[in-house]
Amino acid sequence: MTLQELINLAGDRELSKSYPKADGLYIWDYKLQYDGANDFELQLVLIPGDSSKAGFKDKVSIQEIVNYVLDEYDPEVPADQILSEMKVVGVEDITIARI
Repeated sequence: MTLQELINLAGDRELSKSYPKADGLYIWDYKLQYDGANDFELQLVLIPGDSSKAGFKDKVSIQEIVNYVLDEYDPEVPADQILSEMKVVGVEDITIARI
């Protein structure tokens, strides 16, 4: 899945109110990391967690994730290219919760 495909899952919902879930758990963190197996391709790792447990921060919206990636990525690369090429890893069976 790419970041653009994650955005597309939200459909016509507002991205700031669309929260990705994986296997029923909200995504509570994310990071960019290089994949050494694929020519050090930069990937977005989504980290699910049980936000009901102490110590876990609140769930994150798709908008927050997009803003993070665009802020951290090379500003010379067009946003559309980043969104369509950035692979999302670390989770499967992603759905979108709307609150």
